[in-house]
Amino acid sequence: MKKNSHVVSHVPILYYLKWLFMVKFTLLLIVALGYNSYANSTLAQGNITLKNKSIKFKTLLQLIEKQTDLRFIYNDNQIDKFVISDVNAIKKPWNELLEPILEKTGLKMQEINGGRIIISPIVVQDPRFHGKIIDSKGEPLPGVSIKEKGSDRSTLTNEKGEFTIAVKNTQSTILISSVGFVSREVSYSSAFQSIQLAEDLAQLEEVVVVGYGAQKRVNLTGAVSAISGRELENRPVVNATQSLQGIVPGLNVSVGGNTKPGQSFNLNVRGVGNISGTDGPYVLVDGMEMSLADINPSDIENISVLKDASASAIYGSRAAYGVILVTTKKGTAGKKVISFTGNTGITSPVRLPDMANSVEFANFFNAATFNALGTKQYSEDKIALLQQYINDPSSLSIFPEVNTNNYASWENSANGIANTNWFNLHYKPTALRQNYTLNMSGGNAGTQFYVSAGYYNEEGILRYADIDYKRYNFNSSVSSDLTSWLKLKANVKYTRSNNQTPLAGYEDMFFHNLARMRPNVSPYDFYGNWNEQSMVPYLQSGTKDDLTNNTLAILSGLEISPLKNWKIFADLNYRLDNDANDILKLPGTIYGIDGASYLVNRSEYNIPLGGSFERKMNSNNYLTPNIYTNYKLSLDNHNFDVTAGFQQELDQFKEIYTSASDLISFDRPGIDLSTGTKSSKEARNHWATRGFFARLNYNFDQKYLLEVNGRYDGSSRFAPDNRWGFFPSVSAAYNISEESFFKDEVSWVNQLKIRGSYGSLGNQAGAGLYAYSENMSIIVPGANGAGGRYYFENGRESYINAPGAFNPLITWETVRSANFGLDFTAFKYRLTGAIDIYQRNTKDMLGPSRDVADLFGTVPAKSNNADLRTRGWEVNVKWRDQLSEDWSYNLGLILTDYKSMVTKYQNPTKFDPSGQWYEGKTSGEIWGYTANQLIRTQAEADAYNELDQSFLSARDWIPGDVMYLDINNDGKINNGTNRLGDMGDISIIGNSTPRYSYSISGGLTWKNLSMNMLWQGIGKRDFSPAVADAYFWGAGALAQVTVFKQHLDYFSESNPDAYYPNPYAAPAGAINSYINKTQLSSTRYLQSAAYLRLKNLTISYNIPKSLIQRWKFERINVFVSGENLLTFSPLAKMFDPETINGGSGTGKIYPLSKVYSFGLNVNF
Repeated sequence: MKKNSHVVSHVPILYYLKWLFMVKFTLLLIVALGYNSYANSTLAQGNITLKNKSIKFKTLLQLIEKQTDLRFIYNDNQIDKFVISDVNAIKKPWNELLEPILEKTGLKMQEINGGRIIISPIVVQDPRFHGKIIDSKGEPLPGVSIKEKGSDRSTLTNEKGEFTIAVKNTQSTILISSVGFVSREVSYSSAFQSIQLAEDLAQLEEVVVVGYGAQKRVNLTGAVSAISGRELENRPVVNATQSLQGIVPGLNVSVGGNTKPGQSFNLNVRGVGNISGTDGPYVLVDGMEMSLADINPSDIENISVLKDASASAIYGSRAAYGVILVTTKKGTAGKKVISFTGNTGITSPVRLPDMANSVEFANFFNAATFNALGTKQYSEDKIALLQQYINDPSSLSIFPEVNTNNYASWENSANGIANTNWFNLHYKPTALRQNYTLNMSGGNAGTQFYVSAGYYNEEGILRYADIDYKRYNFNSSVSSDLTSWLKLKANVKYTRSNNQTPLAGYEDMFFHNLARMRPNVSPYDFYGNWNEQSMVPYLQSGTKDDLTNNTLAILSGLEISPLKNWKIFADLNYRLDNDANDILKLPGTIYGIDGASYLVNRSEYNIPLGGSFERKMNSNNYLTPNIYTNYKLSLDNHNFDVTAGFQQELDQFKEIYTSASDLISFDRPGIDLSTGTKSSKEARNHWATRGFFARLNYNFDQKYLLEVNGRYDGSSRFAPDNRWGFFPSVSAAYNISEESFFKDEVSWVNQLKIRGSYGSLGNQAGAGLYAYSENMSIIVPGANGAGGRYYFENGRESYINAPGAFNPLITWETVRSANFGLDFTAFKYRLTGAIDIYQRNTKDMLGPSRDVADLFGTVPAKSNNADLRTRGWEVNVKWRDQLSEDWSYNLGLILTDYKSMVTKYQNPTKFDPSGQWYEGKTSGEIWGYTANQLIRTQAEADAYNELDQSFLSARDWIPGDVMYLDINNDGKINNGTNRLGDMGDISIIGNSTPRYSYSISGGLTWKNLSMNMLWQGIGKRDFSPAVADAYFWGAGALAQVTVFKQHLDYFSESNPDAYYPNPYAAPAGAINSYINKTQLSSTRYLQSAAYLRLKNLTISYNIPKSLIQRWKFERINVFVSGENLLTFSPLAKMFDPETINGGSGTGKIYPLSKVYSFGLNVNF
C-alpha cells in the first residue's frame, strides 16, 4: 500500500512541469511570429513616387532611401552595371517597385534590422546529376568517364559505379564513355539515374577483308590478322612494306639486299616454306597483284594477312605461303573532304664502322704480316711520321715519297702518311627526305569517289655519289549505283619511280673497297685534286644507273544484285609494268703533275676506258578476270554464306637489251654514237593460271562456326597431264562466350573463341616456267670466244645448243597446314588477344633426282621428292584503357617463333651436312668447331701441336691461335668423312634462323597530345663470321686488310687476354694456311645477332578545333617522328643486325638509315 501511494503522489508534479514547458514554448512561438510579422510589415511599409525613363540602379536605391526610412547596403561593383528603364511609380509601395527589378538583375534583398536592407547577388547552386553506371548484367562499372557536353566538367565513377557531377544548368547533356563499351549521351535529371552501357561490339562486328569478300571478326575461323589504316597513321613511314614490320604476328619483314633510297624489303609469312626460296606471300591490292612498294601508305584503308590454308585456300596456287590483302581508301557519301599530309625528314646512317687511325692500322698490319711472313711493311720511322701527322697535320706534307706520275695500287701502298677516315669521307652526316600526299573524297548516296596524289623523294647519304630516289603515286576510285540492282566500280592506280645512282655496275665493289682502304693513303694528289684511289673520280665521272619504273593498274567491276542477299561480281583487272634502265659507265678523270687530265679505269669496276652504254627496256602485261557470286541465307539461328567463282591469270613479259662500248661522246651517250662492240638480245616469257573455287560458311547463332573451301587449279608451268590439282580446306570455331553458362560464370571474359583449321594448297612458283619441256639455247659465235672459235669458209654459223635434262612429270608442291587458335577479349574489352599454334608440311618439293652415272653427261632434272615441316606459334595481346576523359593509353606485345626441318631429301649418304640439305636438317644450321680459348703460351702450343691438324693447315699453331677441340678424341682436328654421323670435330653450334621475333608497342594520349612507339626485335639468332670476312676479322689477304677499332683487341704478348686471335696477312694464294688456324667457324666467335630496336617514336598534337575553325580547317595534326632511333644488340659493332646478310660481303652494304622527321596532317 505504501509503495502504490508513493507512486501516485508524483503524477501531479510531472503533469504540471510538462504544462509549464508547453506554455513557455507557445509564448516563444508567438514572439517569433510577431517578429516576423513586424519584419514583413517593415518591408511593406513606405510608398514612393518616381518617374524616369532610364536610371542607374544605384541612383534608384538612393531615391528610395530619401522617400523612406530604409537604408540599403550593397557593393558598388555588383550594382553599377545595371541601368533600369521606364521607372513609373505613384505612391507605390517601394518593395512592389523593387522586387521585379531585383528578379531581372539576379539580385536579392534581405533586411537585417532597423530598416537596413542588404542587396546582394542571388547565389544559385549548380544542379547536381547523380547516378550509377552498370553493364548489361547489372554489374557496376568503375572508372567510367562522366563529362558534361560543351564544358570541361568531368569525373569518374567510383568502385561502386556511382558518380556525382555538377552541371551548368538543367538543360545539360552528359557524355558517358568507357573502353569496351558504347558511349552514351543522357539528359540531365534531378532524380538518381541507373544508366546501362552496352558492350562495344565494334571489334566483334568489325568487318575483316578475306578472300573474295569480308567477314565479321567474330565469325572468322582461320588465322587472319587485320590492321587498320589508323594504326599505320601512328607510324608515318614512306614504304608500305616497312609499315607492317612488327605489327602483324607471323609476318616477317626483313631488310633486303638493297638498303639505299627506294630500298626493298623481304616478306615472309610463318617462316621458311620450301628450299627453293619461293615462299613469299601473295600480295593483292584491291584484288590486283601488286608490289607493296608501289603503294602510298597514306592510301591504305586496311590490311588483312591470311596465314593458314583455310584463310588463303580460296586463292589457290598463288597463296601457298600466305596472302596479304590491301584495301585502299574509297569515297563515302557526304561532305567532300580534302586532306593533305606532309612529312620532311633527315636521314643518317644507323651504324658505321669505327675505323682505326693510320698508326693503329700500321701497327695491326705489321703484326699481321710479321705473324705470317716475318716482315713488317711500316717502319718505326714511318709510324713516327704517321703519329706526327695525327698530332699536327700542318707539320709535314703527306706526299714526301709519292711519285704523282705513278698511281700505284693503293691497296699495297705504305708510302702515304695521311690519316684518312674513309667512312667519314664518303658518308655525309645527313640527307633530305620528303613525302607529300593530297587526297579528296566525297559523293552522294548514288556515287562516291576518292582521288589522291603523292610525291616522295629521298637523297642518298654518300657525299660524292648523287643517289636520288623519287616516287609519284596517283590513285583514284569511283563507285556508282547505276540502278537499284547494278553497281559500277572503277579504280586507276599509277606509280612512277626513278632511282639514280652513280654506282653503276660496281656498287658491291665500292662498298668492298671502302672497307679496305688504308687510312695512311690520302684521297688527294699533290695539287689537291681527287686521286684515283679515292674512288671520287668514278663517282663524279657521270657514270649513272638510271632506272625508271611505270606501273599502271586498271581495276573495273560490276556488282549485280538480282535478288535479296544474292550478289554477282564481275571484275576485269589489268596491270602494265614498264621498266626503262639506262646504264652509263664512264672512266674517271685524274690530273698529273703537268696539270693534264687523264682517264682511268679499273677492271674490277667493269668500266671500260672508252666508256659504255646499256639500255634495257621491258614490259610486263598482267590480265586477270574474276567472276564470282555470293549468296547469304538465314533460317532462324542458322546462317549460311556461299561463294563460288572463277579466276584466270595471264602474264606476258618482254625485254630488249642493247649495249655499246667506246662511246663517241660521254655527254650524249647512245647505242649508235659508239665505235666499239654493239650487242643486243631479247627475252620473252609467259605464264597462266586458271582456277575454280567455292566456299561455304555456316554458323549457328554465331556460336558454332564452320568454313569449307575448295579450289581446282591449273598452271601452265606443268605438262598437260600434271597441270591440274584440287586443294581443299576446312576450319571450325566455337564461340564459348556465347554460351549462357559461360556468360553467367565467367563475366570478366567478354569473348572467347576456339578455332582450328586444316587444308592444302598448291605451289607452282618453284617449278620455273618451262621446266617440264626441252629448252634449247641459240649460240651466236663471237670474238670473245662465245660458241667456240671453229671457222669454216665464212666463219662459224650460229647454232642451237643441245637441250639439257628435263622432267615432264614435275607437278605441284603441296602445302598442308594445320592451325589451332584462341581469340579472347576480357576485362571490359580492355584486353584483347590471340594465340596460334601451327604446323605446315610442304610435300613434293623439287629436289635433286637420284644419282646417275657420269656417262649421263649433264645435270639430271629435278623431281618432286623433298618434304619440309615448319612448326611455330604466335602470341598477340593488346591492352587499352582510358584513365579519364583526358588520359588514355595502350600497350601491345607480339611474340612469334618457328622452326623448319627437312623431313625428306635425296641425299642418302647425308654428305656435307653443313652445306647440303639432308633428311632431318633444321633450316639455318651453323656448323663449326668447338673452341673455348686462344693458345696463350708456347707450352700450350707445343702440346696442341701433338694433334694432327693437317686437315686445316700444314703450319704449327703458335700462341694467339685458336684452340679447336678434338671432341671425338681421335687425335685429329678435322671433319671426319664429312657425312652426318661422322663429322669429326665439327658439330652444330648455332642457327641463323630468327627465333622469338617480337615487338612491343605503346601509346599515351593526354587531351590533344599523343605519343606512340614501336620496338621490334629478335630474341635469338646466331651469326658465324665467314673465313676471310675482313669486316669481322680485320686481317686476311694483303689487299683485304680492314682495321676497325674493335680489331685492335688482338692477341700479343702484352695482351694475352685479347678477344681476337693472331692477325695474319699474306698474299691471297698463301693466306688460307694461316687464317685456318684462327678464322674457321667456331663457338668462340659465334655471334649473337639478336637485337631490340626502337623502330618508331612519334609525338603528335591535334590543334584545338576552336583555333582552326575560323580558317575552315576540320583538323590539323602536327607531329615529329623518328625511325630506327635506338639499337641494343650484342653483335659486333661493325655490323647492323638487320643487314648482316646483305651486300657483297657481311657488312659491305649501304647502311640502314635512321630518320628524324616533322610533318602535319590537315583536313579541310
